[in-house]
Amino acid sequence: MTTLAGGLQRLWGRRKSRDRTVEAELAETTATKGGPVSQEPVVVWQAANPMEAQIVKGRLQSAGIPAIVRGESMGRIYGFVYGGLAERDVLVPAPLAETAEEILSEEIDWDLDSGDSA
Repeated sequence: MTTLAGGLQRLWGRRKSRDRTVEAELAETTATKGGPVSQEPVVVWQAANPMEAQIVKGRLQSAGIPAIVRGESMGRIYGFVYGGLAERDVLVPAPLAETAEEILSEEIDWDLDSGDSA
């Protein structure tokens, strides 16, 4: 009976130390990263077609915000450019979503005249 009790005690002792290790790793990662921040992608723009989605993605990337385009695969397979299957979502990491929305809400200066008059 003492062998069984001793074996269970050793097993329980290993489990406790492993649990402490996981807790320590969690505390360490939270401390080094400044807290648990979700990096999940967030939709910041719903484009009507693939071209609009690529333009929005390019605008975000030119501002230094990583972006991806997600859409229905059937629309891509059959080449739909309008309608529900052509719609695309532009996604950015959650911490950058607010900045991305601000960039996309800014008005664009479309003045193509560079000031050089011929």
